[in-house]
Amino acid sequence: MRLVGLTGGIASGKTSVASVLKEHGVAVLSCDAAAKQVVEQGCPGYKKVIAKFGEAILLPSGEIDRVKLGDLVFNDAENRDALNKCIHPEIAKVIRRHIIWHFIKGTTIVAVDIPLLYESCNINPFLHSIVVVYCTAEQQKVRLMDRNDHFTEEEAQARVDSQLCIEEKRKRGDHVIDNTGLFSETERQVAALVPHLKDGIVPIQKIILLGLFALIVFIVWSKMF
Repeated sequence: MRLVGLTGGIASGKTSVASVLKEHGVAVLSCDAAAKQVVEQGCPGYKKVIAKFGEAILLPSGEIDRVKLGDLVFNDAENRDALNKCIHPEIAKVIRRHIIWHFIKGTTIVAVDIPLLYESCNINPFLHSIVVVYCTAEQQKVRLMDRNDHFTEEEAQARVDSQLCIEEKRKRGDHVIDNTGLFSETERQVAALVPHLKDGIVPIQKIILLGLFALIVFIVWSKMF
């Protein structure tokens, strides 16, 4: 099974690219989805976050107020590091379980959507390649404000600045999807990339069949002599 990293800056279009990858038969695991899962009420990540930041970040329902927590961590590097230490180990557990399940199922390629792949992730040695979804820093800020009406320009910029510069991520990627223009062009790039990501993969079913064939040949050969 081949693991591919999918990353990029905040609001660069990773989720949209992930959807196109799925359309082309690539299994996608989302660290953002895992992050939401591990801070649900009663989960280990939830308990760690409350222990660190207190009950002031809770909604009346008992759920974590993501906006309030975001305000705390995006403007304070120390708080951001503390939050990462609370939830990243739990996210890793969820992702590992999904990877193992895909391996058992015989999935040939899995893309792991990791927003902070370069900033705080130790999965890199296990990745066959890394795909970076790119747009300009200015586009990140504008798109972030478009999808979050309550963000001021300063708040949006603070979230962009909290991550590694998108230009640096672009340099480090093995493959770059340029999402600065029309989405139809982004879709075209993803469609062209998928065959390269799958190139050289031998399905696990084929490996098993070859192994069984070799075993049968060995048994027959040993009985002949």
